[in-house]
Amino acid sequence: MGRINGDNTLVPHREKATAYRRHLTNTGKLRQRWLILCGGTAYALACLWVSFRVGSPPVFAGASLALLPFVLATYGLTYARTPGPLLEFNPLLLAAVFGAHIVLGAIDVPEDHVMRFALLFGLLALFVVTAAPTLRSTLGSLALTALVAVVGAVFYLPHGSESFGVIEAIPYSVPGFALALIVAFSFEHSRRAAFDAEAELARRATSDGLTGVSNRAHINLLAQNEFSRARRYREPYACMMIEIDGYDALEAQAGLATAHAVAQVFSGYCVVVMRHCDSFGRLSPSRFLALLPETQGKGAFTLAERMCRDLAALEVMVDGQPVKFTVSIGATELQTSDRWAGDLLRRAEQGLEDAIERGRSNAVFAAPPAPVDYEEEETNYIIP
Repeated sequence: MGRINGDNTLVPHREKATAYRRHLTNTGKLRQRWLILCGGTAYALACLWVSFRVGSPPVFAGASLALLPFVLATYGLTYARTPGPLLEFNPLLLAAVFGAHIVLGAIDVPEDHVMRFALLFGLLALFVVTAAPTLRSTLGSLALTALVAVVGAVFYLPHGSESFGVIEAIPYSVPGFALALIVAFSFEHSRRAAFDAEAELARRATSDGLTGVSNRAHINLLAQNEFSRARRYREPYACMMIEIDGYDALEAQAGLATAHAVAQVFSGYCVVVMRHCDSFGRLSPSRFLALLPETQGKGAFTLAERMCRDLAALEVMVDGQPVKFTVSIGATELQTSDRWAGDLLRRAEQGLEDAIERGRSNAVFAAPPAPVDYEEEETNYIIP
């Protein structure tokens, strides 16, 4: 299940998660891009300066120089056409390469540089956490950074009482990794809050407050978009204009709460019977519009008749009292003579008015007007 949305009829939780991941990709792309370019380049240049200043082994200087093309290549990956998986993979790549470079630079350092080793890995943990766009990527890159630090300290660094203190190096790194975890969950909380706020604003701007389906402005926009798409690709397209019969009288007699309950039950019914690709919106308190792309007029009329039968047999329980209601529906389909969505909607509205005049609780298919034949008249031209 999911929630009713203004754009599509029903949005499952899986699609909401996909939208959230897409939101993280879009917002994290620019941040990761400049973190890699600025942070990676600054670290590589700093290591080059240190290697020439203190006379480090040539292999460390070469590795520091190789970091520059690596940084540029990783920066280029952020410009991929589908950067989603790459944005999550880049922090893992950064953790492995920069972690190995830190271990390589610490192999020949004396034991008084234990704090420097721990500090560099703590900064690396913060760096990959900030560059990771999702929590999954954050935890993976942080775990890889810790693994590289432990493996480097235990297996590749020199041991002994007068050399690098492995036992001291690992505990000294714990505060940096703990801080990185705190930052990671703080980032995730802020990203989730920003996404929820943005989604709520978008929902309120496009959805009806009572029923949750599209509001008048949004359903009209969708109608024009679907009309343009159907004309461009020469696809069938139908729509239905639906009105709850006697809605004003029901509100006056039974109360506003009862009328609202009827509108909500009716909207929920339409959400269930319509396809995922269909759109449904509220034009007024009692009038609704359903857009049915890739649907012939016969199919739309069959659905309209079924809706009239089902809703006439439906009872809405309000405060323990059953309430029955009916609907009238005008259906129509796209014609080659239609120039914009308004032509289609006017025809559906005419069908709805015909259904109301026939006694309500029925559906009418509004056929296109018959073409007018203009007889050519002979014109006598008088030439002076």
